[in-house]
Amino acid sequence: MPSVTRNFNAPDRRAALDGRVLAAVERLLAEGMRYSEISVARILEEAGIARSTFYAHFRDKTELLARLAGSLRQELLEIIGRWKPDSGAEGLAAVFAQSIAYHRAHSAVLLAIKEAAAYDSGIHDFYSADLDAFEAFTREAILAEQAAGRTGGGVSADAASRVIVWGGEYAIARHIQVDDGSGDLEFARELAALWWYGAFRRPMP
Repeated sequence: MPSVTRNFNAPDRRAALDGRVLAAVERLLAEGMRYSEISVARILEEAGIARSTFYAHFRDKTELLARLAGSLRQELLEIIGRWKPDSGAEGLAAVFAQSIAYHRAHSAVLLAIKEAAAYDSGIHDFYSADLDAFEAFTREAILAEQAAGRTGGGVSADAASRVIVWGGEYAIARHIQVDDGSGDLEFARELAALWWYGAFRRPMP
């Protein structure tokens, strides 16, 4: 009869091994390797696991990168989800500062995901789903503010959320590329002001 303890621990063991493999990939990317150049053998060596163990958890490198992207997406959604409209532009700037810090800490992985999305349809769909989730969050926030009468009805929730999220994603990526981190807070405040006064509190005729 199977051990009950073993059954309860199985998900924990799987999560621990997943984390071990994902951490190994992130280290290799941080060293400057491109994801397309990292072989499964190199991942096995870095993570210290057997090939059979790897393929018991991941179908291939694409699934591995998608899993890593999913982990980052969840954490970023949690960061953005901390913002509430009643905290205003300053609260939004604080959340953006956390988001930028997270992007900077995981910039190698995020860059790998974007690069892979250019030639791998599976990763492209996964990457698009990431931004779709942020877009949906922003759209719902705008609609809720409109329903409460705090955001003008002339603001298009669909168009504004698309501009905010997709434009903001590329702006953050560019900022991290050209700034050493000293301008992060200033950038976060400018981004927050564009969100807040461009959509949530846009002056209406």
